[in-house]
Amino acid sequence: MSSVSSSVRQVITAGGLSIVYDSWLSEVMSREVHRVSGKVEEEDEAQRAVQQIAHLPGFSFARVRTDDVRTTQMLERCGFHLVDTAVTLEVSGLSASSAGSGNVRLARPEDRKAVEGIARRSFTCSRFHLDPAIPKSLADEIKAQWAGNFFLGKRGDQMVVAEKAGEIVGFAQLLKPSGNVLVIDLIAVEKTHRGQGLSKEMIRFSYMSCGHPRIMRAGTQIANTVSLGVYQDIGFRIVSSDYVFHHHLVIG
Repeated sequence: MSSVSSSVRQVITAGGLSIVYDSWLSEVMSREVHRVSGKVEEEDEAQRAVQQIAHLPGFSFARVRTDDVRTTQMLERCGFHLVDTAVTLEVSGLSASSAGSGNVRLARPEDRKAVEGIARRSFTCSRFHLDPAIPKSLADEIKAQWAGNFFLGKRGDQMVVAEKAGEIVGFAQLLKPSGNVLVIDLIAVEKTHRGQGLSKEMIRFSYMSCGHPRIMRAGTQIANTVSLGVYQDIGFRIVSSDYVFHHHLVIG
């Protein structure tokens, strides 16, 4: 088994798990960040690797299928704490007749500041916001930079924005993995403009503008009942669920 140190920059595999250094989150959070993924196959080997990460100053996180009790219990033994239950939803088609009222368009470079501001103000149920060990200001900044990365060419394949009276009031950041799948990576609407159907309009516009993908996929938190309702109203259905675990170790 490979050893893990605070300077690791490569994938470490052990006992069915992978441990990866997250350079972007490390920069935003100003600490070493590692992501644990996979499913425990050889428990002792996997636990030894995770314990090395757990003893490093910094932050680690893992996402585990809710039916994977073995991996869940191992992470808990290593000091990881449950912060979120995430759900993935999918729809195989959306109605072309509901494409929108013209308030939605593709994002332009000059939209960056407005989009980052919406992202900074709009999220309350993300795993970062639900974790009491992460200050709200930092959680807000993570989301702002996440959205801003689209304009820097670092994340996202397409973005749409919603406008009201010439003001940007919402956005949807999109990923296009293989297999004719379109993923809603991030979506938000200004608080003062919620309840007007803008999220649904952006989702439908995304579907139409991306060539009617075979599957449209989205993720949210089980605590975010409003988001779940929006997705289910337009035909999305839950296809999987995952526990999200965090681990913090601060020295000094």
